[in-house]
Amino acid sequence: MAHTLFQSALYASLLLCALGLLWRISAWYRVRIGPDVQAVTLSQRLGALLRGTASALFSRRLVQLLGACFLDVLLQRRLYRADKFRWFAHLLMFVGFMLLLLHALEAVLSAHLFPGFVSTKNPYLFLRNLFGAMVVLGLALFLVGWWRRRTRLAPARRAMAWCFVALLGFVLLTGFVLEADKIASPRAFDRMVMRYHGSADAAELAPLRALWASEFGVALNDVQQPIAADLLRQGRQMHDEDCADCHASAAWAFVSYPLARALAPLAQTLDQAQASSWLLYCHVFACFLGLATLPFTRLFHAVAAPISLLVNGAAPNRAFSSAARATRRAMAIDACVGCGICDAHCSVAPLARHLDNPYVLPSHKLSATGALANRGLPLFAHTPQGTADVTLRMAEGAFLCTDCARCTSACPVGLDLEDLWQAGRSELSAAGLSAPAQWVQARSPMAWAESLLAQPLPASTVDPAAACAPLCADSRNYSRCVQCQICTQVCPVVGHSSNPAWGADLTPQNVMNLLRLGMRDLTLGSRMVWACASCYQCQEHCPQGIPVTDIMLELRALSVQRLGAVRQPRTPS
Repeated sequence: MAHTLFQSALYASLLLCALGLLWRISAWYRVRIGPDVQAVTLSQRLGALLRGTASALFSRRLVQLLGACFLDVLLQRRLYRADKFRWFAHLLMFVGFMLLLLHALEAVLSAHLFPGFVSTKNPYLFLRNLFGAMVVLGLALFLVGWWRRRTRLAPARRAMAWCFVALLGFVLLTGFVLEADKIASPRAFDRMVMRYHGSADAAELAPLRALWASEFGVALNDVQQPIAADLLRQGRQMHDEDCADCHASAAWAFVSYPLARALAPLAQTLDQAQASSWLLYCHVFACFLGLATLPFTRLFHAVAAPISLLVNGAAPNRAFSSAARATRRAMAIDACVGCGICDAHCSVAPLARHLDNPYVLPSHKLSATGALANRGLPLFAHTPQGTADVTLRMAEGAFLCTDCARCTSACPVGLDLEDLWQAGRSELSAAGLSAPAQWVQARSPMAWAESLLAQPLPASTVDPAAACAPLCADSRNYSRCVQCQICTQVCPVVGHSSNPAWGADLTPQNVMNLLRLGMRDLTLGSRMVWACASCYQCQEHCPQGIPVTDIMLELRALSVQRLGAVRQPRTPS
């Protein structure tokens, strides 16, 4: 490879990578998430960074920082707790890739760290294949895990992310094929013999050629099989004198050696086509391309996630200043690895399926929060659903969150997702997208029922409650109500209804009776439905075993779906 071309490509990729990293990291100090940090200036955020760094490095928290570096960044302790299968796959990729980096930088690192380093000797020959195989196996396990966990509402992987994964696979493939070609290449063997043995005499080299064709995988077609034992013994003696200091048995390359055997029939053709040259170009320039594009893909989390883990390790559960909080929120958008573990632990994840609204899930809410912070609500103006519909669904998902913090506890990167949701909801409220409990209760139940009556469903339409509220759709769940009023007597909301501003307008008993009478639409806008404390007192005390609380929660979800369809929202500007 031309040295000038190589250096130019290397420096160009490093420059693009550095500029990309600076641009992405600068967003942590430019993006503002939440009304509480809108007034924070850049100088305040940089000052918080300097104070926090100094406080972590020059205090007892340095031990915590070192522990987080080892346990959370290197060993990925949080991911191990959340999902051991994914932990194993990511650890294989991480360890294998980082050790392959030593091979790639052998001229400036390995040769100085390991005296007598020669890439074609053991253990380096074996370890290089081992590290590459680790990355391949980790990548395969990652794809298998993704295929098994995929769902209709799972977070979508962007095309750029898949291109980067394909590029990584291409780098590994060309690396193994390049090594296999060098093992099998007669031209590479002849070049090595001329350099280290200094003779081209065919008769003199016959024993060495026989040995390398038999035990080192070189595709020498002129070597007659079977090879005599005396000839192999002479060849091994010549090898020990001239080659053993630089070459171990190619069989130690347990991935490349079988591949070289498979390529043996094509070895002469590959030599004529200068395969070793263009394979080297493909391999090296694919590495440069990956380096240059890393900051511009979702794989940037390989940089942001460790930084986030170190910040958490140095200052866990601290009361951050507004300036530091603004930076941590912006960092969280980039640090998210898109694993979907938060979705699996979300308390209201079933509502995403019932409402067919992916924005209920934490992974989608995080993406929406980042889009809202970076580009604002008009970002969604060109979606098929239109701005109003998508932003309302986004607000619906944000406000259905119960703040249980299970997503925060399960996050393998340690993101404070609960704080992000609160900031995102504040942003939505400031844009005129209030919580369902607010816009539903802004009108009376009768007004909502009249709106629904003005837009009746077609006769052929399936009951909308069938998917969203299956308990409400089946009258057998509440028809046995005897109106005994026990649910009303034990309800804490009814007990505090002396305040008409937030108290119940109906009782649980009234809600069940309206359902029995087929007047479900009158219950959807009821304050009782939205004031329900979900304490399950009514359900536990019901002598008929009616799932009163579960029905209340279903009515809440159904009201968002049905009343939102007849609502006349203010389209965000």
